[in-house]
Amino acid sequence: MVSVTSAALRKRKTLKRGLQFTLMIIGQSGSGRSTFINSLCGQQVVDASSTIALATDASEVREFQLREENVELEDNEGVKISLSIIDTPGFADSIDNSTNFDIITDYLKHQYDEILLEESRVRRNPRFKDSRVHAVLYFIQSTGHGLKELDIGMMKQLSGLVNLIPVISKADSMTADELALNKKLVLEDLKHHGIEYYDFPYDLENDDDETVDTNSYLRSLIPFSVIGSNQVFEVEGELVRGRKYPWGFINIEDHQLSDFVILRNLLLISHLQDLKDYTHEILYERYRTDALSGGNGNSLATNDAASTHSYQSSSAVKSPLIKQESTPPSIPPQSATANSSMNSDTYLAREEQIRLEEERLKAFEERVQKDLLQKKQELLERERELREIEERLEREAALKEKLSKQGATATDTDTAVIKQEEKEEEEED
Repeated sequence: MVSVTSAALRKRKTLKRGLQFTLMIIGQSGSGRSTFINSLCGQQVVDASSTIALATDASEVREFQLREENVELEDNEGVKISLSIIDTPGFADSIDNSTNFDIITDYLKHQYDEILLEESRVRRNPRFKDSRVHAVLYFIQSTGHGLKELDIGMMKQLSGLVNLIPVISKADSMTADELALNKKLVLEDLKHHGIEYYDFPYDLENDDDETVDTNSYLRSLIPFSVIGSNQVFEVEGELVRGRKYPWGFINIEDHQLSDFVILRNLLLISHLQDLKDYTHEILYERYRTDALSGGNGNSLATNDAASTHSYQSSSAVKSPLIKQESTPPSIPPQSATANSSMNSDTYLAREEQIRLEEERLKAFEERVQKDLLQKKQELLERERELREIEERLEREAALKEKLSKQGATATDTDTAVIKQEEKEEEEED
């Protein structure tokens, strides 16, 4: 008989079920987002031309939207990974990009709210899909001057909400010294503005040496510098992704020139589960506690603000609270009185939403209390029945023992027991 260890069983189940991971990539047009996505997946997932704003009409501004791409990957051990990539074409293409910030943060919060609502249901959906974003790669353009005001504003809103991983794109446009200086400036800006990012946490007391060394090394690489390519070349008999220049060739997987292969491996292999666990155990629990304690109004569970944002998905399944709009609605100019009236109406609508939510929770609590009382009564009734059965069995055993001592036959004993039961039933009636 061949024994199978629990670890082998878990691995077998994982191979069969596969892993699900959701990644959001944020960056301005031309920052290399699309090329990175194709390089990460090893296939043409996004058409780069579809994400670049053409300069045919300076007055034409593309509408910012979230777009989902679903890719099925498989690692070297045969583990299937269902990768959902949330791309952000049109990000920061407008003069005022505050709406872009709100669309992204509202989407992230909406995924938390979906989990929160599902957890509060009496009967949960066994096919419910967890669509929380497990990591956000924020692409920083390689200017050599650290973070721009736009980057700081967006990353501040992402801080503490999601596993934020800063990435310097197009690292081949800088020298080694310029890249090192840019990394230093970005880290200083992150620290100065109090921006929380995923720093590969480890515990010196509880984690093993390998985990400590690995996470310490990855922490030293932040922000990661990457090079992407949509072209595949044959080098020494092997097909590799790279970039060809007049002076030579760059393999994007050369870790001496780019952190791309390290970033890919930690996202899809070594730290995939760590990022998911941190999202659920730390970030979501923090959000959940704040939402249930009536914190600063981060929760969108009773607000359909996310429904006004444009969202596209390559899959057939779409979020029911997110609708797609081809063009943003025009808003006519309003006077101060009109604005005041609008704010008042918004406040009243919000108050009505809160009142309805309180009524729903109160009704839910009453229903739960009623169910508990009913279950308690059923248990007490069952306990009484069991006690009666136990007493009857004891009386029957005592009667049998008494008759046996008197020399009665087995038939006489059974007859006496039956008569005793009939007598008890008549007394009960």
